[in-house]
Amino acid sequence: MTEALPVTDISLEQIKAAAADAGSGTMTGAGNGVCVGRPVQGARIALIPLAADGTAPGTEPVTEAGVTGEILVSAPHAKGGYDRLWLTDQLSAGPAGWHRTGDVGHFDADGRLWVEGRLAHIITAPGAVVTPVGAEQAIESLDCVSMAAVVGVGPAGTQAIAAVVETMPPARKAGPAAAGLAAQVRRAARAAGVSVAAVLVVPAQPTDIRHNAKIDRSRLARWASSVLAGGRPGKP
Repeated sequence: MTEALPVTDISLEQIKAAAADAGSGTMTGAGNGVCVGRPVQGARIALIPLAADGTAPGTEPVTEAGVTGEILVSAPHAKGGYDRLWLTDQLSAGPAGWHRTGDVGHFDADGRLWVEGRLAHIITAPGAVVTPVGAEQAIESLDCVSMAAVVGVGPAGTQAIAAVVETMPPARKAGPAAAGLAAQVRRAARAAGVSVAAVLVVPAQPTDIRHNAKIDRSRLARWASSVLAGGRPGKP
């Protein structure tokens, strides 16, 4: 992140080891996200646990394994403040000495950090707070899917989960997925512990122009809500 770079470090061998731990299911916290390793020298990382409404309102940093929360960073090389962005600066600061990243993740029992998505993209399904990255990775393991986004549709607290996928080869137009593809996507997401209510396809995911991997989930959520309410699919 531009506010504090670097924060963590991980090697290819360590990535493979983390994947093996996640696959074995024997280590607390291993899996459900992207493993980015341990803090670099001089940096500290902690979490503010998520509340049931998908926010991180607390002020007490924690580092326990398996607890999902907003990622905090403290480091000598972290930003001192945002230039002329008073509100952004206020929202990103606190507890004292920490920078709130707006990212969500958890530690595993080996002290590695796993990133699960952005705080703004959390889904508040009935009785559960769902982070998107783990389910997206599971869906992207399908040979027919190149990129996937998991978004919430409907009122906060009762959101249904929709998966929006970019297929290989690309779909000719956006809209509801064919029954066979929808069934595959639902099975893949279910293996990651997420129940998908609707599956949509897009010819190409809307992504940040600076890096194609950063999908605009907020935009897709608005689009999916419109399509599932009977609107014209058009272009997301």
